[in-house]
Amino acid sequence: MPAASKRKRRDWRTPLLLTLSVHLMVFTLVINHRLFTMIEEPVPGPYTIKVSDIIGSDPEEEVKDNDEGAAPGEESPNTNQPSPTVSQAFNKLETAEIEPRPDRDQPTMADTDQQAPTTDNRTLSERLNASLNAAGGGGDDGGTAGLGGGGSHGLRGEGKHGIGLKRNGGSGETEDAVRMALNWLVTVQDLDGKWDSDGYMTHYLPTASAQDRGAEGMGLARNDLGLTGLCMLAFTGAGYSDHEGPYKATVKRAREYLLSQQRVADGGFGLESNGHTVTMYAHTLATFAITDLYLVNGDETLRTPMRRALNYLLAMQGPGGGWDYDQRYPSRRDSYEPSTRDDLSISGWAILALLAAREANFDIPKENLQRLAQFLKDCTQKDGQAVYADEGTRKGHKGMAMLAASNVCRRLMGEPSDSWTQKKQLEKIGKEPPSWIRAGDLNGSNMYYWYYGTISMLLARDTEGGDDAWRQWNIALKRTLLDNQEKAGARRGSFDPVGHWARNGGGRVYSTALCTLNLEIYYRYEPEYLRVRASELGYLWAGD
Repeated sequence: MPAASKRKRRDWRTPLLLTLSVHLMVFTLVINHRLFTMIEEPVPGPYTIKVSDIIGSDPEEEVKDNDEGAAPGEESPNTNQPSPTVSQAFNKLETAEIEPRPDRDQPTMADTDQQAPTTDNRTLSERLNASLNAAGGGGDDGGTAGLGGGGSHGLRGEGKHGIGLKRNGGSGETEDAVRMALNWLVTVQDLDGKWDSDGYMTHYLPTASAQDRGAEGMGLARNDLGLTGLCMLAFTGAGYSDHEGPYKATVKRAREYLLSQQRVADGGFGLESNGHTVTMYAHTLATFAITDLYLVNGDETLRTPMRRALNYLLAMQGPGGGWDYDQRYPSRRDSYEPSTRDDLSISGWAILALLAAREANFDIPKENLQRLAQFLKDCTQKDGQAVYADEGTRKGHKGMAMLAASNVCRRLMGEPSDSWTQKKQLEKIGKEPPSWIRAGDLNGSNMYYWYYGTISMLLARDTEGGDDAWRQWNIALKRTLLDNQEKAGARRGSFDPVGHWARNGGGRVYSTALCTLNLEIYYRYEPEYLRVRASELGYLWAGD
């Protein structure tokens, strides 16, 4: 066939391959887009921080989206505001709050956990009164307390810890430490519900010799009742009750033990048959614990034993306004003479118990309150130092723990934050932050001092420079406690009983309960609420 007559064959493979390639590319883009839209933002855990949480909400966000940027410290061309310096940026990062790990796979939040809307036009007083009514605080004696998580008992309710942690400087690490400590306390509770001051270690050292027990930090048997009250406060401090939650069995046993030790005749805690082992320390701590449990669970069956314990506490108030070691027993009611010794350490716990009772609608007579205020004035010197006792044991002794106890009690009893005494005391407390090296200092920065000092500094955030002072205190508090909590073995979660009061008062159980209360400070109290409630007692300080 001639070449000219040959017909060229059409190449059909090239356009087919090109068409298939285009379709494959389009299909791949559609699938990838679909997959990216299905990806959810990961839930932040204890070691995950959202950038929005560090920076916070920005009312000028839309402006800054188009900002051309500026060097640190120089003005931005769009906002006319100086850009943060490098040091300021690091300061922001340093104070960022880490959200706690959620207990469930997916985080949940109840409707009641939502913060008040920004359009709420009520005054602070109106909002706090509404919170008070919802929490069951204030009012007459016939009211009822609400469930945990509001009012004077802060943000303890389920799902609310994160709010308090973020607001006051806690973290996932502090929450992990609280859980570890509570878990350890569970393991050393006796079957009858008490925590044994001098025998707790037999739960993990069953063959311990007397020498082994002493080395572990052996307290005194007479402190079992008060120590049990202190341990129960560590559980209620995180909102755990005997009604629900992972520790309900532990709290229920503690509750039953405490109530089994309440006398039928007069409401005092401590059976008369064991009179040599019972002091007002035991009664004040047990009363505080039962009252705090009532604030958390709102159980009306607790109201009668609580009221009887509080009436006995008021009856035992000495003529000087404070309390001493001795209890008055029914069998020697007629021969009993009130002690004239006023002990600030015992009185501090008594005041905290009475102020908690005030939130449970218990009416504290004005006469008792006036004597309390006068006692606090008498035991506190012009420079802010406070005297342990006015006579007898440790007469005239002073120290940082007593200074901090005086500060907290005076503030919660209505003393203005800008008073001369408050300023001097806070100045001294700010210079003595928690330090494990000094934890054994009898008159200095010991564990007992940390408890009151932490409450003092948190309440003082409303004062000039208060936020900075709290931040510095909190840094030291977390470093001290997180670095020195036992991390492994049978003591995991506990704290060594360092110092005289820890070793001889309640041993490792005492130190662990007290340190746990400090780690719960971020949600255990609501400072703004307490300050407003305290202002109602301002008349006690009029003219000072």
